[in-house]
Amino acid sequence: MAAAQGMKSRIWLNLALAALVAALILLVWLKPKPTAQAEFKLSTLASADINRIAVEKPGQPAIVLQKNPSGWRLSAPFQARAEGTAVGRLLETLAATSLQRFPATDLGRFQLDPPLLRLTLNDQEFSFGTQNTLTGEVYVATNGGVHPVAPSYLAHALKMPADFAARAFLAEDEKLAGFEFADLKLSQNSDGKWSASPARPNWSQDDINRWVDEWRHASSLVTQPYDGTPAQESFTLRLGDGKLIPCKILQREPELVLLREDEKLQYHFPAGIGKRLLSPGK
Repeated sequence: MAAAQGMKSRIWLNLALAALVAALILLVWLKPKPTAQAEFKLSTLASADINRIAVEKPGQPAIVLQKNPSGWRLSAPFQARAEGTAVGRLLETLAATSLQRFPATDLGRFQLDPPLLRLTLNDQEFSFGTQNTLTGEVYVATNGGVHPVAPSYLAHALKMPADFAARAFLAEDEKLAGFEFADLKLSQNSDGKWSASPARPNWSQDDINRWVDEWRHASSLVTQPYDGTPAQESFTLRLGDGKLIPCKILQREPELVLLREDEKLQYHFPAGIGKRLLSPGK
């Protein structure tokens, strides 16, 4: 009899637990779903459609970048191939969204009259103002509204002109075919083999190819307009299409500084890279 009562109690307990679980499931199912928070897009432009970028800061020359068939170029305040990564970060502004949008009135409240910085992508202006001290977001005025966005958008636009100049010493379409140093000449034949004059018997084709690759991938710490520093030495690079690139060594230590005379730009390299570029076969 006692066993039967115990069995009945367990059955009732299991039924009660099952009912409780069913009630909880029903409660979760019927609970109102959270409403997705609306987001405001700052632009409807596509990055592929942008062909002109301008960055204006009070009291400083405007930074202007323009896209042509060969890619992006820095056109002001000096001429240079553009650093693709830096351009891409400016274009990221087009994808920015915000959770709030204020009317573009009382702009002084957001330090937008005048703005701290103005970024223009084609014809759309993005004016950057003060930072929200609680959220860290930066206020941006565009298309009649003011949006709080991540501070990284402002950081990308605050860079100096030299940050937008390409660090690669050679453009992607510039294929090396010869070197003319004061004490060494190298040339590549139609089969892709290199020859040195004077000959270097202990220098294999693999050694030469590795050294040429150092030049192909040479990337500067910074690229700047030529500052007039007198040259120590001169050398010439020859490309596969026959174009000659006259270069000068402006400095060897504590960093290597090379001038590309055709661009009127000087490239600054770490000392380690400099030694490898100027010491073939070592």
